[in-house]
Amino acid sequence: MSVSGPDEQRPVNEQDTPAQPPADALSDAEIERLLAASTLPTNYSMHLLGFQTKEDAEKLAGVVGAFLRLFGTFLNLERLDAITVAYDYDTALKEVDRGTICQELTATNDTFARGVAMTVRVLRESQVKCHIVAAAGLMNSLQEPNDPDYKLAIGILAHEAAHVHDLLMQDRAYPGVLLRRATGYREGILLQIAQACWDEYAACRLAARFEYEKQLGWLEDTFCSFTEDVRERSNANIREYRQHADLSKLVPRVVGEYGVVLKYAAYLLGQLDGLGLSFSTDAPKAFELVNRKKYFTAIFGELVACLKAMWATYGKWTGLQVFEPLKDVADKLLRVGGIEIEERAQGPYVNVPFSLETM
Repeated sequence: MSVSGPDEQRPVNEQDTPAQPPADALSDAEIERLLAASTLPTNYSMHLLGFQTKEDAEKLAGVVGAFLRLFGTFLNLERLDAITVAYDYDTALKEVDRGTICQELTATNDTFARGVAMTVRVLRESQVKCHIVAAAGLMNSLQEPNDPDYKLAIGILAHEAAHVHDLLMQDRAYPGVLLRRATGYREGILLQIAQACWDEYAACRLAARFEYEKQLGWLEDTFCSFTEDVRERSNANIREYRQHADLSKLVPRVVGEYGVVLKYAAYLLGQLDGLGLSFSTDAPKAFELVNRKKYFTAIFGELVACLKAMWATYGKWTGLQVFEPLKDVADKLLRVGGIEIEERAQGPYVNVPFSLETM
């Protein structure tokens, strides 16, 4: 474990996981039995940054480590390389050594959501692993069961641990691909959207047993608030493009808008499926919105079908082709949203058809 204070320098092969009762329902003997079989590696590193004293950092490190060990009893965490808990979460994200050339990481921070944890894929000795980064302010709540954010912190840490499990499953399905495979322009965009959808669906579904109070409602509200006006925001970007004619500005903006819609939908669907709940009954606001936004209704239905089909074969995938249906969903939504991305002999081509809404 490494610790830095304010004045210091920073030096499962299974389709599903075995059913386990909630952590607070287990006896001490049952917990010990489970922990003995934990998949948490003994050589992962932990970094505590920005703490006032070494004692404070070590105390939290012990608690975080205990929860990870517990999560390792029903998730395979052997690919966990490190965890960083930092008061300066944004800086900690940017400083993760990913072992390869990648775009700089930034925390989610907009009108709709504020990120407090992220699982980063890294290369270590030619093997893809995970580095969890979490905000210290929230993780401190793990130390006191009466803290109002205690269950929230457990749920978020469990979600990040689930990403570690899913990373292993994916790397086994198509070894040598993650962080190491170059893609064309069109495939790169569509695959990025598709993988983000799957990553969050799987993590939510795997970690649903540690649901915290209001989690489902928050996921539904986030999806609804972002999706409500996404078409208007994207159309405005296209109208601006008619003036500046810069595709390098337009494409990331429109892809970002509609890609996030699908990702937030996947969060919600993963949580519902993990809890065995119904979209129409248990997420009524989202159900109403999807059916009201006619351009999105059929596409959302295809997204649901794709994610469920992928889950049905989870652990039996044989290559990246498993993402083709999700890529088709992403492509359809982008086309409905006003941009058509093609790969031609002479290179990538983006068409932005004229419509009444984008003129």
